[in-house]
Amino acid sequence: MQTKNNYRPVVHFTPPANWMNDPNGMVYANGRYHLFYQYYPAAPYWGPMHWGHAVTRDLLHWEHLPTALYPDELGCIFSGSCVLDKENLSGFGSLENPPMIAVYTSHNTTTHLEQQSIAYSLDYEHFEKYYGNPIIANEGQPDFRDPKVFWNPIKQCYSLVLAAGKNVEFYSSRNLKDWEKTGEFQAGIHGLGGICECPDCFPLQTEDGEKWVLIISMILPPEETGKENNAFDRMSHITQYYIGSFDGNTFIDTEKSDIPLLPDFGTDNYAAVTFQNLDEKVMIGWADNWDYAAQAPTADSGFRGKMTLAREMKLVKTEQGYRLSFSFKGTEALEAVSFPLAQGDNRLHSDTFGLKAAVKGTGKIVFRNSSGEFVEITVTEEEITVDRRHAGQSSFQQDYEKESYGLNRAPRQLRDSSEIEIIFDKCILEVLADNGLTPFTVSVFPLQPYEKIGVTGDIQAKLFYLC
Repeated sequence: MQTKNNYRPVVHFTPPANWMNDPNGMVYANGRYHLFYQYYPAAPYWGPMHWGHAVTRDLLHWEHLPTALYPDELGCIFSGSCVLDKENLSGFGSLENPPMIAVYTSHNTTTHLEQQSIAYSLDYEHFEKYYGNPIIANEGQPDFRDPKVFWNPIKQCYSLVLAAGKNVEFYSSRNLKDWEKTGEFQAGIHGLGGICECPDCFPLQTEDGEKWVLIISMILPPEETGKENNAFDRMSHITQYYIGSFDGNTFIDTEKSDIPLLPDFGTDNYAAVTFQNLDEKVMIGWADNWDYAAQAPTADSGFRGKMTLAREMKLVKTEQGYRLSFSFKGTEALEAVSFPLAQGDNRLHSDTFGLKAAVKGTGKIVFRNSSGEFVEITVTEEEITVDRRHAGQSSFQQDYEKESYGLNRAPRQLRDSSEIEIIFDKCILEVLADNGLTPFTVSVFPLQPYEKIGVTGDIQAKLFYLC
């Protein structure tokens, strides 16, 4: 007899109840990582957006805090970012008690007018909206949203990047209240074109000096979605990145890649952005997919919407040029108590676990249960695949059932020996293959927990449990 599975993850963030999508306002302050998020507390589907709020010290175990921002006369609260105003440039606090500033999109639910607003907090939990909102007005341009604030080292001020149709626009400010447009960047000249969302812009050090990364989540035109049936255009929403420089006014794409650069080759990582006020660059994404998130069979478990684990980023030089490499942030202590797996089948004692493996050639890792459900991760000389076509429930939505969504694939970045990291947590699988150069995030919904893990081929794996 098949048992009903509880899909709420243990170490991946989920809302206390009902609907959640994009991560917002991620900032580190006083030893705590703050995560705000798009939240509809009234039902397990998208509705008038609020900002939910949670904090953690280890990026694995989260404490829910009261809802931070509610809809107002300007509209509901769409995506944005937070900055810890250490120098009190805004004047909302003091040097001894610097304010936390939330910069977000006010979305009018009647006219759909989108404008940028701010709110501030001195205790980092309760926010007061600025009486001068909106701080970046809009005379009617559609798709004008998702401001991401960052420090501008060239002008010694704050800048932000926001989505504006098929472009992203850059603004600068010396007080976080008065903003001036400084430039724009058009997605699609290299990479994927479409409606931009949730941009982020930040520097990373490389062996050739500092480079900047621009990340843009994209809504692809319906006529282009699935046109080529490849890793880049198979879904309506996908995230890409560019590598280049920032001149103080705008981003310049200096790498000019011939193919879109993806931070994730799976189906379920969208709107990913980084924490502000951290020396290292750490990212979290919404671990769902707009094509089927509203039908995902997690409502019976009390939620819809989950976040990826935190991932630290580096820029690594490869034969194809510089690429982002990812590693899980916060799992180090758990990995320290890992134990080796034998070739063939091994019994699983939890439905939330991690795996770290050395790949010397080709091989396969499979999770399975007694109902005949399984997930298969295959490493060949040419590509890596994550196959969830037989992982569990799939008939709840037609896109989820598609072959192109079920078989996730990416070309190998490293042909010789490499490491692969895997985290599985109830209903979400994260795979960082080829030393983190080839990530996958996919949702799976087994009717009962996976009971065995099989390892075959030139793979030496160690297992650890997450709780």
